[in-house]
Amino acid sequence: MAKLKLEDGTEIEAFTAEEVQAKIEAETGGLKAKVDELLGESKSAKQRAKELEESQQQAEEERQRQAGEFKSLYDKTKAELEAERDAARKFREQIQAKDIDSEAYKLAASLTKDTKRAELLAKEARQYAKYTEEGVQFEIGGVAIEADKLAEKFKADYSFLVDGSGASGGGAAGNHGGGAAPVKGKVDGNKDERAAYYAQKFDLTKD
Repeated sequence: MAKLKLEDGTEIEAFTAEEVQAKIEAETGGLKAKVDELLGESKSAKQRAKELEESQQQAEEERQRQAGEFKSLYDKTKAELEAERDAARKFREQIQAKDIDSEAYKLAASLTKDTKRAELLAKEARQYAKYTEEGVQFEIGGVAIEADKLAEKFKADYSFLVDGSGASGGGAAGNHGGGAAPVKGKVDGNKDERAAYYAQKFDLTKD
Protein backbone atom coordinates (compact mmCIF):
# COMPACT_ATOMS: atom_id res chain seq x y z
CA MET A 1 0.00 0.00 0.00
CA ALA A 2 1.13 3.62 -0.48
CA LYS A 3 1.00 6.46 2.06
CA LEU A 4 -0.61 9.69 0.99
CA LYS A 5 -0.58 13.03 2.85
CA LEU A 6 -3.67 15.09 2.76
CA GLU A 7 -3.67 18.92 2.68
CA ASP A 8 -4.20 19.04 6.42
CA GLY A 9 -1.10 16.96 6.93
CA THR A 10 -2.90 13.75 7.67
CA GLU A 11 -1.32 10.66 6.29
CA ILE A 12 -3.42 7.85 4.97
CA GLU A 13 -2.69 4.59 3.36
CA ALA A 14 -4.16 3.93 -0.09
CA PHE A 15 -4.00 1.10 -2.57
CA THR A 16 -1.85 1.56 -5.59
CA ALA A 17 -3.33 1.09 -9.06
CA GLU A 18 -1.64 -2.28 -9.28
CA GLU A 19 -3.08 -3.33 -5.92
CA VAL A 20 -6.56 -2.17 -6.94
CA GLN A 21 -6.28 -4.11 -10.18
CA ALA A 22 -5.07 -7.15 -8.34
CA LYS A 23 -7.90 -6.90 -5.83
CA ILE A 24 -10.44 -6.53 -8.63
CA GLU A 25 -9.04 -9.53 -10.34
CA ALA A 26 -9.12 -11.45 -7.08
CA GLU A 27 -12.72 -10.47 -6.48
CA THR A 28 -13.85 -11.19 -10.00
CA GLY A 29 -11.61 -14.14 -10.74
CA GLY A 30 -14.05 -16.61 -9.23
CA LEU A 31 -16.94 -15.06 -11.13
CA LYS A 32 -15.01 -15.16 -14.40
CA ALA A 33 -14.13 -18.77 -13.78
CA LYS A 34 -17.79 -19.51 -13.14
CA VAL A 35 -18.79 -17.66 -16.30
CA ASP A 36 -16.18 -19.57 -18.28
CA GLU A 37 -17.47 -22.80 -16.78
CA LEU A 38 -21.04 -21.92 -17.73
CA LEU A 39 -19.97 -20.91 -21.21
CA GLY A 40 -18.13 -24.18 -21.55
CA GLU A 41 -21.16 -26.11 -20.40
CA SER A 42 -23.37 -24.16 -22.82
CA LYS A 43 -20.98 -24.88 -25.67
CA SER A 44 -20.86 -28.54 -24.69
CA ALA A 45 -24.68 -28.70 -24.54
CA LYS A 46 -24.97 -27.11 -27.97
CA GLN A 47 -22.42 -29.58 -29.31
CA ARG A 48 -24.33 -32.50 -27.79
CA ALA A 49 -27.60 -31.14 -29.20
CA LYS A 50 -25.99 -30.82 -32.62
CA GLU A 51 -24.60 -34.34 -32.42
CA LEU A 52 -27.99 -35.67 -31.32
CA GLU A 53 -29.71 -33.87 -34.21
CA GLU A 54 -27.18 -35.25 -36.67
CA SER A 55 -27.62 -38.74 -35.22
CA GLN A 56 -31.41 -38.49 -35.52
CA GLN A 57 -31.10 -37.22 -39.10
CA GLN A 58 -28.79 -40.11 -40.01
CA ALA A 59 -31.21 -42.57 -38.40
CA GLU A 60 -34.13 -41.09 -40.38
CA GLU A 61 -32.14 -41.23 -43.62
CA GLU A 62 -31.28 -44.87 -42.93
CA ARG A 63 -34.92 -45.64 -42.14
CA GLN A 64 -36.04 -44.03 -45.40
CA ARG A 65 -33.33 -45.87 -47.33
CA GLN A 66 -34.39 -49.21 -45.86
CA ALA A 67 -38.05 -48.39 -46.47
CA GLY A 68 -37.23 -47.51 -50.08
CA GLU A 69 -35.31 -50.74 -50.55
CA PHE A 70 -38.16 -52.72 -49.02
CA LYS A 71 -40.71 -51.04 -51.29
CA SER A 72 -38.50 -51.65 -54.30
CA LEU A 73 -38.13 -55.32 -53.35
CA TYR A 74 -41.86 -55.59 -52.66
CA ASP A 75 -42.77 -54.03 -56.01
CA LYS A 76 -40.30 -56.28 -57.83
CA THR A 77 -41.62 -59.41 -56.10
CA LYS A 78 -45.21 -58.39 -56.77
CA ALA A 79 -44.46 -57.77 -60.47
CA GLU A 80 -42.74 -61.16 -60.75
CA LEU A 81 -45.70 -62.94 -59.12
CA GLU A 82 -48.16 -61.16 -61.40
CA ALA A 83 -46.05 -62.12 -64.43
CA GLU A 84 -46.02 -65.76 -63.28
CA ARG A 85 -49.78 -65.73 -62.74
CA ASP A 86 -50.31 -64.18 -66.16
CA ALA A 87 -48.06 -66.75 -67.81
CA ALA A 88 -49.86 -69.58 -65.99
CA ARG A 89 -53.25 -68.17 -67.01
CA LYS A 90 -52.22 -67.88 -70.66
CA PHE A 91 -50.84 -71.43 -70.57
CA ARG A 92 -54.11 -72.74 -69.12
CA GLU A 93 -56.10 -70.87 -71.74
CA GLN A 94 -53.94 -72.34 -74.51
CA ILE A 95 -54.46 -75.86 -73.14
CA GLN A 96 -58.18 -75.25 -72.81
CA ALA A 97 -58.40 -73.87 -76.35
CA LYS A 98 -56.58 -76.93 -77.69
CA ASP A 99 -58.94 -79.24 -75.78
CA ILE A 100 -61.96 -77.36 -77.17
CA ASP A 101 -60.54 -77.56 -80.70
CA SER A 102 -59.90 -81.29 -80.25
CA GLU A 103 -63.45 -82.04 -79.06
CA ALA A 104 -65.02 -79.81 -81.71
CA TYR A 105 -63.07 -81.49 -84.50
CA LYS A 106 -63.83 -84.94 -83.04
CA LEU A 107 -67.53 -84.16 -83.29
CA ALA A 108 -67.13 -82.79 -86.82
CA ALA A 109 -65.14 -85.85 -87.92
CA SER A 110 -67.97 -88.07 -86.74
CA LEU A 111 -70.28 -86.29 -89.21
CA THR A 112 -68.10 -86.11 -92.32
CA LYS A 113 -64.84 -87.42 -93.70
CA ASP A 114 -64.45 -84.41 -95.98
CA THR A 115 -61.73 -82.13 -94.58
CA LYS A 116 -63.30 -78.83 -95.67
CA ARG A 117 -66.71 -79.76 -94.33
CA ALA A 118 -65.19 -81.05 -91.09
CA GLU A 119 -63.42 -77.71 -90.56
CA LEU A 120 -66.69 -75.83 -91.05
CA LEU A 121 -68.54 -78.11 -88.65
CA ALA A 122 -65.73 -77.85 -86.10
CA LYS A 123 -65.90 -74.06 -86.31
CA GLU A 124 -69.62 -74.20 -85.54
CA ALA A 125 -69.08 -76.74 -82.75
CA ARG A 126 -66.58 -74.44 -80.98
CA GLN A 127 -69.36 -71.90 -80.48
CA TYR A 128 -71.22 -74.44 -78.34
CA ALA A 129 -68.14 -75.64 -76.43
CA LYS A 130 -67.19 -74.46 -72.97
CA TYR A 131 -64.32 -75.48 -70.71
CA THR A 132 -65.39 -76.57 -67.21
CA GLU A 133 -63.77 -78.30 -64.24
CA GLU A 134 -64.83 -81.60 -65.79
CA GLY A 135 -63.28 -80.67 -69.14
CA VAL A 136 -64.89 -79.64 -72.42
CA GLN A 137 -68.66 -79.50 -72.36
CA PHE A 138 -71.17 -78.57 -75.04
CA GLU A 139 -74.03 -76.23 -74.19
CA ILE A 140 -77.09 -74.84 -75.91
CA GLY A 141 -78.64 -71.80 -74.29
CA GLY A 142 -76.62 -72.43 -71.13
CA VAL A 143 -77.89 -76.00 -70.82
CA ALA A 144 -75.28 -78.76 -70.94
CA ILE A 145 -75.82 -81.41 -73.64
CA GLU A 146 -74.00 -84.50 -74.79
CA ALA A 147 -71.89 -84.41 -77.94
CA ASP A 148 -74.28 -86.74 -79.76
CA LYS A 149 -77.16 -84.31 -79.12
CA LEU A 150 -75.18 -81.51 -80.74
CA ALA A 151 -74.35 -83.87 -83.60
CA GLU A 152 -78.07 -84.45 -84.15
CA LYS A 153 -78.63 -80.69 -84.22
CA PHE A 154 -75.88 -80.29 -86.80
CA LYS A 155 -77.37 -83.05 -88.96
CA ALA A 156 -80.57 -81.04 -89.06
CA ASP A 157 -79.07 -77.54 -89.37
CA TYR A 158 -76.08 -78.38 -91.56
CA SER A 159 -77.23 -81.47 -93.45
CA PHE A 160 -75.44 -80.18 -96.55
CA LEU A 161 -72.13 -80.64 -94.66
CA VAL A 162 -72.92 -84.09 -93.24
CA ASP A 163 -72.00 -87.30 -95.08
CA GLY A 164 -74.91 -89.48 -96.19
CA SER A 165 -77.50 -86.76 -95.65
CA GLY A 166 -78.64 -86.76 -99.27
CA ALA A 167 -77.74 -83.06 -99.60
CA SER A 168 -74.59 -82.32 -101.53
CA GLY A 169 -73.35 -78.77 -101.25
CA GLY A 170 -74.42 -76.46 -104.05
CA GLY A 171 -76.56 -79.11 -105.74
CA ALA A 172 -78.89 -79.34 -102.77
CA ALA A 173 -78.88 -75.65 -102.09
CA GLY A 174 -78.91 -74.39 -105.63
CA ASN A 175 -81.38 -76.65 -107.41
CA HIS A 176 -84.96 -77.38 -106.46
CA GLY A 177 -85.96 -79.23 -109.63
CA GLY A 178 -86.67 -77.93 -113.13
CA GLY A 179 -85.15 -74.62 -113.96
CA ALA A 180 -85.59 -73.09 -110.51
CA ALA A 181 -83.30 -70.15 -109.84
CA PRO A 182 -80.30 -71.03 -107.67
CA VAL A 183 -80.57 -70.05 -104.03
CA LYS A 184 -78.44 -67.04 -103.08
CA GLY A 185 -75.92 -67.87 -100.38
CA LYS A 186 -76.45 -66.20 -97.01
CA VAL A 187 -74.52 -67.13 -93.85
CA ASP A 188 -77.35 -66.17 -91.49
CA GLY A 189 -80.20 -67.22 -93.77
CA ASN A 190 -82.36 -70.32 -93.80
CA LYS A 191 -81.05 -73.82 -94.26
CA ASP A 192 -80.84 -73.69 -98.07
CA GLU A 193 -79.27 -70.20 -98.02
CA ARG A 194 -76.61 -71.34 -95.55
CA ALA A 195 -75.93 -74.41 -97.68
CA ALA A 196 -75.44 -72.23 -100.75
CA TYR A 197 -73.20 -69.82 -98.83
CA TYR A 198 -70.85 -72.54 -97.61
CA ALA A 199 -70.90 -74.36 -100.93
CA GLN A 200 -69.92 -71.20 -102.82
CA LYS A 201 -67.39 -69.97 -100.25
CA PHE A 202 -65.58 -73.27 -99.74
CA ASP A 203 -66.22 -74.94 -103.11
CA LEU A 204 -68.39 -77.75 -101.74
CA THR A 205 -70.29 -78.37 -104.94
CA LYS A 206 -68.56 -81.71 -105.29
CA ASP A 207 -68.57 -84.57 -102.78
